[in-house]
Amino acid sequence: MVFGRISIILAAITALLLGGCATPQPRGIWSPEQLAVLKEENFVQTARGWEFTVDDRLLFATDESQLDASQTDTIVRIAKRLLAVGIQHAEVEGHTDKTGTTEYNDQLSKRRADAVAGLLTTNGFAAENVRATGLGERFPVETNASATGRRENRRVVILLTAP
Repeated sequence: MVFGRISIILAAITALLLGGCATPQPRGIWSPEQLAVLKEENFVQTARGWEFTVDDRLLFATDESQLDASQTDTIVRIAKRLLAVGIQHAEVEGHTDKTGTTEYNDQLSKRRADAVAGLLTTNGFAAENVRATGLGERFPVETNASATGRRENRRVVILLTAP
């Protein structure tokens, strides 16, 4: 008798919890509409999630954290398109080349990430849904031995993980 009541109570609690939810999408599943926008905006799927591609990465000049007009337009467009398909969370990672001290590069990379995150929030993302991280010089994508390589390392990556 006691076990029967416990089962009924558990079933009622489960029904209440599930009944109040809109049809949830299973974790890790992107809708066809979301995938289309990600691909159209040149995000590529990686082991970490969906990232901006190398060709469309947000690059910065040496010792610079200000976005230019073209970068601003790109981020505004992406923010609006992502929100339109229900993508509301983003991680923004700032990076630097190896010029400067590690401490300075950490601060500069954080300013770069904050600049992009700020534009996302200004254009509709909730601040609590955007995480900005400065990773300094720790994760180069090219060699720091050449001007071209250093340029590629001065970047911001927008990373989107499964809903």
